[in-house]
Amino acid sequence: MTGAGPDGAGIFVQDGPAPHVITNDSRPGLEVSYLWSTEEPPSVPGSGAESTRLDQEPVPPAGGTRLISVTYPPGFGLREPAARPPADVDDAAAAPFDDSLLHTTETVDYGVVLRGEICIVLAGGAERALAAGDVLVHNGAAHGWRNRRDEPAVVLYVIVGGRAVGH
Repeated sequence: MTGAGPDGAGIFVQDGPAPHVITNDSRPGLEVSYLWSTEEPPSVPGSGAESTRLDQEPVPPAGGTRLISVTYPPGFGLREPAARPPADVDDAAAAPFDDSLLHTTETVDYGVVLRGEICIVLAGGAERALAAGDVLVHNGAAHGWRNRRDEPAVVLYVIVGGRAVGH
């Protein structure tokens, strides 16, 4: 992480592991690493002071950002839909529950597949496989993820908070 010192010169502020890594016992191998966040458009040059917290919303407010890395284990999103979501899913109205974690956010997401292969699944059932090096720009449509391979897939996302518009 870089920042600017009191004299405006560039400095190295931190270098280390992700400050916050979230796992879930009901989805072994799934890891969400929170790397950086802003709640509003950032001022630059910045100090590089840590802004990422475990208690903040995963979806940023309009103009805010999140930088996260997600590791999807083999088989993620492939279980048959259930009548009700598991207890660890907040949206109790989501029935039948799709194991790909089909969801909608008011964000524009820039995703880069770093390792493996992952399928993005759209609400209508369309899927597209993305391999290491592929880039996805996602514009707020309902979507989920499936890992059909025998190895984990790792995706780096820059998530930018947007504003919903009428359809």
